[in-house]
Amino acid sequence: MVDVLNSNIDILSNNPKYTIGMPDTSKIKQVVSDTDDSGNEILFIDNKAYVQKCEFDDSNQPNSFKRELIFVIGIYSVEEIRKLISMVNNQSLIVIIEPNTSVFNYTLHNKDLSFFESPNIYLYADNLDNLPSFLDMFFLSDAIFYLKNIKFYFTYFYREHGIDSSIAIVRMIKEMVGYKGLMYGNSVEDSLIGFRHHMKNLKHLSRSKDISLLKNAMRNVPAVVVAAGPSLNKNIKELLQLKDKAIIIAVDTIAQRLCNEGIIPDFICSIERGIETYTYFYEGKTYPVESALVGPLVLYPQIFEEYPGELVIPMRERVGEFIWLKEILELKGDYTISIGLSCAHVALGVAEHLGASPIILVGQDLAYGTSEEETHAGGTIYDDKELADSLTPVMKTLKTEGYNGGEVATTEIWNAFRTWLEIEIVNKRLRVINATEGGARIDNTEQMPLHEVNDQFCNDRIKPVAEVLKEIANYPLSGSHMQQVIKEQYKYFLELKQQFEKQRKTVKRLKLSKYTPESDLKLALDKIDQTEKFFNIVLNNWLLRHLLQPATINSVWNLYQIELVATPDNVITAKDVNLGFLDISVYVLSEIVSILETTAKELQS
Repeated sequence: MVDVLNSNIDILSNNPKYTIGMPDTSKIKQVVSDTDDSGNEILFIDNKAYVQKCEFDDSNQPNSFKRELIFVIGIYSVEEIRKLISMVNNQSLIVIIEPNTSVFNYTLHNKDLSFFESPNIYLYADNLDNLPSFLDMFFLSDAIFYLKNIKFYFTYFYREHGIDSSIAIVRMIKEMVGYKGLMYGNSVEDSLIGFRHHMKNLKHLSRSKDISLLKNAMRNVPAVVVAAGPSLNKNIKELLQLKDKAIIIAVDTIAQRLCNEGIIPDFICSIERGIETYTYFYEGKTYPVESALVGPLVLYPQIFEEYPGELVIPMRERVGEFIWLKEILELKGDYTISIGLSCAHVALGVAEHLGASPIILVGQDLAYGTSEEETHAGGTIYDDKELADSLTPVMKTLKTEGYNGGEVATTEIWNAFRTWLEIEIVNKRLRVINATEGGARIDNTEQMPLHEVNDQFCNDRIKPVAEVLKEIANYPLSGSHMQQVIKEQYKYFLELKQQFEKQRKTVKRLKLSKYTPESDLKLALDKIDQTEKFFNIVLNNWLLRHLLQPATINSVWNLYQIELVATPDNVITAKDVNLGFLDISVYVLSEIVSILETTAKELQS
């Protein structure tokens, strides 16, 4: 038995694609096995018997001609898993999930797990509470290309004895798939608008406080993140009690009302790129100079141009366009914060970057109020119902667990916002107190009324944030350096554009029909497959990866739908998909070249 354990440990140690949690040894139950009269294995887990048959589920077979992502629930049935592996396409990915610590521990000691030597097999053996974090990181890899080709395989143990766990796992995976689909949903045009704003706002980086110097600048100081949910109406007055005792970080939607109430935010956070953000939250407003503006370069340019106070312009964590910018500007420090999907996420990211703790959520409902008419707190632009209707897209109503128990009405977008918060809190090990006192329940937070938060955590005066910011230097950047860097990037992308145009011409010239002989199909496929080099160019360049992300993902999704057999239909479809990718790539490269050329001229002036 010792040899089996050591062998398995060696195999898993050589495979970086596994996640094994540190178990609470006191909770590992005793597992023993026996055989019944029919030759079936019986597992005794904490003296409870579970019949374990070696039966493959033929109703749920993989397609050997397609690249699929298969989630296998359960590790004990190694014979089933081996048979499944033998049937999949060699480019498919398999993720084996075992949430039962006792079963995993027994399997590790007694079963041959040599199939983990395959580079395409992943393992998750940990508490289900941590599964969303694993999935979040997993889909940051090339696994994102398999998002539309997902299958589930339930091993015998979970088909017969683990239905509840199986349902929970499927629900988590489907929620994450929906969340990732939303994350990668921006169109190429939308991404290009963002890039134009980035380059238009580049000159303002030299005015911004150096984000790396803000890291842990207010460690262990309480911070209140004020969102604009309807529950804020009942405890906004209590925020006055926190003045000078906590960092106040407000979303742009609620900033004006806070000022009107005499609650001056230390930071006002924005994320949206549209002119509406400028028009409704900044144009004509007179925010105090003590309030610093926090927002990425994607904001509508007039916001940075006109804002009277300090600027705090962070890079966006794990986003290609910002990674590219950091690399070309040679910014080596920690210039990123977690920005997420909403300005409330920006606010949480600011608090985390400052080292604030605890972080207190107020107005973070992520759900409707007493009716679907009530989406935001009073004193915001959403008081104008006609305007609110024009700004709010039609959203499907869902149900989720409420702050006070029961269920509350929410939407797919708000659910995605909540998912992001829950993952972020776990990943960053944050202490977050949800003092919203309404709306949706946010996992991984402590729930506490705001007046109790005030009594427990906000008793001492803090150093004014404005004073802290005065001591922080700006980004170490000059206009001349940025101009030189942009000129170099212009030349690089111009050359890339010419390479893409050449491959597009090659693919476009191919003449194919349902009567094309097999020999010509193979020759054509060889030329089409050369486009893979250009997919790799996109994936290896952070700016292209970001701007072409929707097109690349959709193209690969469509390619993965094609069976890997050289029939006329398959080759014609492959040509069309590859040509579509090349067309949009040439268009984007043309736009990049034009934007970079304009940016270099503006930096010169």
